Amino acid sequence: MLQEVQNNNMSLIFHSAALVLAFSFFYCFPLDPDRIKSPSYREGRYHNLDPDEELQGKSPLAILRWKVLGPKDPPAVEGLTEELPTVLERNSKDLLAPEGKVRVVWFGHATVWISSTKNGKTVNVLTDPIFESPILVSRLVKLPIPKEDLPTVDFVVVSHAHRDHLDRDTLRYLRSKNPDLQILLPSGMKSFSEEENLGPTISQELGQISSKESVKITFLPAHHWSRMGFTDTNQYFWGSYSLEAQGKIVYFAGDTGYSSHFKNIAERLGKPVDLALLPIGAYKPRWFMKYAHIGPEEALIASKDLNAKSFAPIHWGTFPLGDDLPKEPMLDLKQRLSFPSSPDTKGIYPPSDGVSWGTKDGVKIVPWTIGTGIDLE
Repeated sequence: MLQEVQNNNMSLIFHSAALVLAFSFFYCFPLDPDRIKSPSYREGRYHNLDPDEELQGKSPLAILRWKVLGPKDPPAVEGLTEELPTVLERNSKDLLAPEGKVRVVWFGHATVWISSTKNGKTVNVLTDPIFESPILVSRLVKLPIPKEDLPTVDFVVVSHAHRDHLDRDTLRYLRSKNPDLQILLPSGMKSFSEEENLGPTISQELGQISSKESVKITFLPAHHWSRMGFTDTNQYFWGSYSLEAQGKIVYFAGDTGYSSHFKNIAERLGKPVDLALLPIGAYKPRWFMKYAHIGPEEALIASKDLNAKSFAPIHWGTFPLGDDLPKEPMLDLKQRLSFPSSPDTKGIYPPSDGVSWGTKDGVKIVPWTIGTGIDLE
């Protein structure tokens, strides 16, 4: 069965690569002429903080080489199956933070709902929202809540221009339902947002701050790359975000490889991260993915670099983007952790006696699935 899945994936990738390549020749996205003024733009493209020659973008032909020639990584854990993550169904009230708390609910992939309520005023943030699936990629699991049932969204933060993180249909839908929505984009995306009818957006440089009520959002580094079409590789910037509210810091890593930027962010913030949202999936094979995607082992290292008190694993189990099977990243992570003798469910929403926080080098790891929430107080 596993071999059949791999063969099907190979066929899908082959046809997808050919179609995307053909499509790209006929469609080009607009570029901001003033992107060259960005301090992160030089020598004709945006750059990471660390050397990034290996992050020039993967062509469809490079993807074909990966799928056809390999090599494949061995399974990370024994007894892997095609089992999908559990999805906990939610309603609109479940998403709203109680007074004095920050509530974080995972929607799948890199889409996370973050809600903060202070003095009766609630601010809701969505990260890298994608409600359907990227072009030519299937969605393995549904959202924990129908998109029509979402409460008011105040901010959308977009980490970078890849189709599994920047979904234009989702952004336009959210704009239609939330006229006052603030969409935060990386530098170089003003012309893109205008052509795609995203409404008012803010294109950001590193360190730029946006705020509403008691919530402050800061655009921070990541180690990645960008492309939406054929001629725009690394012509839009990328990044991550911190969200400060109620005296707590939630850090959203977006999509990233491992680099010194995690320690750089810890220095910028100057205090511990209460909850780090770090990607762990689409991490195999490592020879192909390691420059752009951290895996479970590197996510644990990054959580220490960030001086994080806890970390929640995102970017797994939703789209088949790597060789890893749906639950493999989480099972790989779990085998690296220590667990208390009795379940610790404080802050987990809803609590469950069947799960518990794991730990690694003093960092607590959230035992969650799609639809699980964490209350910070």
